[in-house]
Amino acid sequence: MRTIAIEEHFWAPALAARPGTGPLAVWGQLIDASLRDLGGARLADMDANGIDFQVISHVAPGAQGLAAVDGIARAREANDLLAAAVQEHPSRFGGFATLPTSDPAAAADELSRACGELGFLGAMVHSTLGSNDAFLDDPRFAPLLERFEQLDVPLYLHPAPPSAALRSVLYDGLPPAVAAPLATGAWGWHAEAGLHVLRMVATGVFDRHPGLRLIIGHCGEMLPFMLARIDAMLSVPALKLSPSEYFLRNVWVTTSGLFSLPPVLCTIQVLGIDRVMFSVDYPFGGNAEGRALLDALPLAPADKAKVAGGNAERVLGLSALFEFCHPDTA
Repeated sequence: MRTIAIEEHFWAPALAARPGTGPLAVWGQLIDASLRDLGGARLADMDANGIDFQVISHVAPGAQGLAAVDGIARAREANDLLAAAVQEHPSRFGGFATLPTSDPAAAADELSRACGELGFLGAMVHSTLGSNDAFLDDPRFAPLLERFEQLDVPLYLHPAPPSAALRSVLYDGLPPAVAAPLATGAWGWHAEAGLHVLRMVATGVFDRHPGLRLIIGHCGEMLPFMLARIDAMLSVPALKLSPSEYFLRNVWVTTSGLFSLPPVLCTIQVLGIDRVMFSVDYPFGGNAEGRALLDALPLAPADKAKVAGGNAERVLGLSALFEFCHPDTA
């Protein structure tokens, strides 16, 4: 059973958070070394916990938080840095590009470069309200979504910290040690990312881009639990399908960062075994906890193998890579 984790993170020096800001405000400075490492320590942790392959992506907001010219340059630098690690360890690492979404046309071109020249598997876009003040249903992003379709690579939509305006409305008056996690990993950015996906559904993004393949993490950003009610309450006559039908056509979900059985089993029950993929959320989640969750899943061996890596291998087109790297075991 090959184990493929597809929401695993790093950051490039030019895009790393300053001490006491961003992820470091929640996780502390020690996380910095793990995010910068694209070699020995990361591989040793994978080996110790039975993680065969990581698809690595940049921490939010990456190049998205920068103006166009600077964002393009920093995105290229970060993607080139990750590509060097992938080239050095092709049987262990793959990459999702970071994109300069303040310029959607340039982001589309960087996606083409990353998936062509660099051999990346798709790209991670951090929920754009926090960095570009617009969701992906905004018409400005049509050229980028079209490029994902043309290249037939997935868009991994990941949460991002809230905008200053949203932070002021929802989290003012709380102690910083409470506000920071509530605004991000403890609740807030998951709710915003889930809303982002629903906006894409409700505004017809998947009708305009029927070939767009979207991946969302954290067991679906709370959406599988609510999907039946969403179907019942969200009626948009212009849509060709119900919300759940778009999920079953265009959306895949990972287990990143959730290490208890109920949300994972809920996600599998709602979306089906073929649409759920294993992830850890390394280094914010531990490989040991992720592997323990995978081992504990009460699934038939064939179904567990799908979640562990089989679905990711199919969705990301990894079969040829594994056959090339391990022709006797693929």
